[in-house]
Amino acid sequence: MATYYIVENNQQAGPFTLEQLAARGISSDTNVWTEGMANWTPASQVSELQSLFVTPTPQSTPSYEPEPAYTGGSSSSYQDSNEYVPAPKDYKMQSIILIAVSVFCCGLCAGIVNLALGIMALMENNKIDGFYRSGNYEAAQAASDKAGKYVKIGFIVFGVGLVLEIIFYIVYFLVAANS
Repeated sequence: MATYYIVENNQQAGPFTLEQLAARGISSDTNVWTEGMANWTPASQVSELQSLFVTPTPQSTPSYEPEPAYTGGSSSSYQDSNEYVPAPKDYKMQSIILIAVSVFCCGLCAGIVNLALGIMALMENNKIDGFYRSGNYEAAQAASDKAGKYVKIGFIVFGVGLVLEIIFYIVYFLVAANS
């Protein structure tokens, strides 16, 4: 039976039998030498050692099944399983834009309403991450829905306020021009 020497930690080790090499878990890059070889050679190039590096083929290939998306329902059913639940939509940027618009672009009435709606949307957004991380997916989705509702109402109020301001200035200039 042939015995092999290997290079381990830059030092020669051995001799080892084929079974001992398998137990050591040598890699295909490990340099080996046996009687009759002229030089040290990577184990992958020694025909007697090829059986150490053959990977078994799986009996059946598992198929990929995508994770189901969160569609609502009881949060406890998701807490007890390992299913992935995507985070609800975040409206932080829209909330900040709404607050900025209310401060810089609106008249007094629409500005105050938009400021309040923007702050309320931002507060709901701050709840989303905490609920989601704690596994309370329904509460996270509810907070996201509320934030979205506040943002949408705020932008509607902004649009109506902008149209009313434009009408006010048109009427003002027409009256001033006729006087």
